[in-house]
Amino acid sequence: MTASISGERAPLTEPTRRLMAAVQEIAPVLRRTADAAERDSRLTPEAERALREAGLFRLGVPKRWGGAELAPADSMEVTAEVALACPSSAWVVMVSYVAQQIAASFGEQGRQDLWGDGPDVPMCGVFGSTGVVSAPVEGGLLVSGSWAWASGSHHADWALLGVPLPGESGAGTERGLALVPASALAIEKTWDMAGMRGTGSDTLVADEVFVPYHRLRRFSDVVQGRGLPEEPLYRIPPGSMTVVSMGPLLGIGRAALQLTLETVEGGKPMAMSLHARLADSPSVQAALAEAATLIDSAHLHLRRSAEFIAAAAASGSTPTLVERARVRMDAGHASTCLRQAMQALLTVSGAGSFSLTGTLQRHWRDLETASRHPTLNPGLAKEMYGRALVGDGRPVSPMV
Repeated sequence: MTASISGERAPLTEPTRRLMAAVQEIAPVLRRTADAAERDSRLTPEAERALREAGLFRLGVPKRWGGAELAPADSMEVTAEVALACPSSAWVVMVSYVAQQIAASFGEQGRQDLWGDGPDVPMCGVFGSTGVVSAPVEGGLLVSGSWAWASGSHHADWALLGVPLPGESGAGTERGLALVPASALAIEKTWDMAGMRGTGSDTLVADEVFVPYHRLRRFSDVVQGRGLPEEPLYRIPPGSMTVVSMGPLLGIGRAALQLTLETVEGGKPMAMSLHARLADSPSVQAALAEAATLIDSAHLHLRRSAEFIAAAAASGSTPTLVERARVRMDAGHASTCLRQAMQALLTVSGAGSFSLTGTLQRHWRDLETASRHPTLNPGLAKEMYGRALVGDGRPVSPMV
């Protein structure tokens, strides 16, 4: 029997346990369709339907609107569980959760537009607004432009998009966010990457799409995390929510370890050695111990930050710059730990790890691609944290 790789996990709430059980129930579907998602550069209709029916597109929706309103740490555990079966599915679920967490802060009319007909509403989102233009009209803005790398765009009902907001009295523009129904947008096929192919992160295109004022917010207000006291989840600023992005990567690391342990315990001999089994080799044992510990280390750092941001929001306190930068550092450090763990596991399995008929090479490509997301950049995280530690308040990024 393969050894447990779950590590120490904090007790889960009853709603989260139900969601984890739902994920385990649909896992065979996600595994079976993962190769098709890779081939087609988008999740299959069967996988999308399974995720929706399992309630995984309501994770960030307020309870008052029928959603799960899941805490960041619990969301991370759920998406990690999804990634054990299909990392691309986990990434799409995670993006939807983060978009919902921001969208819930748009006010009651915006919530009605999104969830008035039910909570199972997948979302996608792109903060950048390069080349996007907006023009004021009665009641809102007309928006045109394109947004690349919109993960889950083929399955989303709504999109959260970066737009320029015209300033008052000709004072120029400022960054904003807009809630736009997917039906008003076109999709341009641009996603052709080595990893995370199934996320369908294609380009959204708008041609003079009307966005009413109640579905617009200044980015500066969103970054400050203003929300209702009774709903602390929606008071967490997006810079701190980047730690949630690591859930799918954590699941990839766990899946890679599981696959490698199955290979080792299956009795495979160690090539060009006198070891009859990989499991007999001290170097293999050491590599497995190192990989398992690196994965646990990633989890511990991520769990610390996820619980910290939730507690700060619940108490109404504003984390210091050092604390906020540490959250980004935890995410960046965790991504480095997981990449190092993957390298150790690939070495254990040898050149056979890269067979296109195997799953491990897909996990490797997915991890290497996803961990390069700009919000998980370990170098930038070190800049943020290092500056904060020496009292240098100069901004490095608006997402801190």
